[in-house]
Amino acid sequence: MNFIRQRVAGVLLVFGLILAWISLTGVVVRQTLLLSAQAPSYALAALKSPAIRSTVSELIIKSVQNQFPIVGQIPEAELRPAIEEALTQPAVANEFANAALQVQQHFIGLNDQPIILGGPQLSAAIAQIIASNDLSAQQVIKNIPFSYTISSDSIPSAGRYYSKIGSLITISLIGALAFLISSVLVSVRKSRTIRRIGIGFVGMSIIEVAIFWLLPRYVLPNLQSGLWVIFSAIMTASAGAIEPLYLGIFGAGVALIVTSFFF
Repeated sequence: MNFIRQRVAGVLLVFGLILAWISLTGVVVRQTLLLSAQAPSYALAALKSPAIRSTVSELIIKSVQNQFPIVGQIPEAELRPAIEEALTQPAVANEFANAALQVQQHFIGLNDQPIILGGPQLSAAIAQIIASNDLSAQQVIKNIPFSYTISSDSIPSAGRYYSKIGSLITISLIGALAFLISSVLVSVRKSRTIRRIGIGFVGMSIIEVAIFWLLPRYVLPNLQSGLWVIFSAIMTASAGAIEPLYLGIFGAGVALIVTSFFF
């Protein structure tokens, strides 16, 4: 009888941990990818990185040079630093943040239009930096639309799932609690079951950090280029906002492991 109870407790434990992981992942995905209201602040945080400004500059230079040969008359050694400097100005950074908001809105199914990195504020800032003492040259540069167009086809859309993620988080969380509590109640070796739940929590927090924090911060930028570097930086900034969640799950796991030794 005890053998059967322990086996049942083990099954309940596995289902509970799976549902807990689904709930945690749902929260992380919603925070990092789906909360459009936070996109501008995440983008501004990402833009503080010199590597991101360099990537944005490279995309814009290639785009503009293909469309406006006159840009080729500006040495790239002068143009690139000017764009990177312009990206630090508040008005230009806000243009970038607005583009990030549009990307996120596309991802959740609220926008299907092409997205523009850059714009009039960037052009005006570049003109001021490159030709601060030449008004006629300033006007010429200012009229060049320094921008890069992101096609909507290049961005995945999760709009069909967006409205369901809240329910998924709630249902999986309730299910996880029910299964995990039941596993402890059914178990003959309660201390062992509690310890396994704690180990599961610690493992979940480590996996989530690896996927949503370490991967975009250290791996993706080295494997991809261009837009993927920018998206990775924004994901890293957004994941950083929920570090307390990771620490909370990790801490709960450690607390359960320690508590298990007192049963």
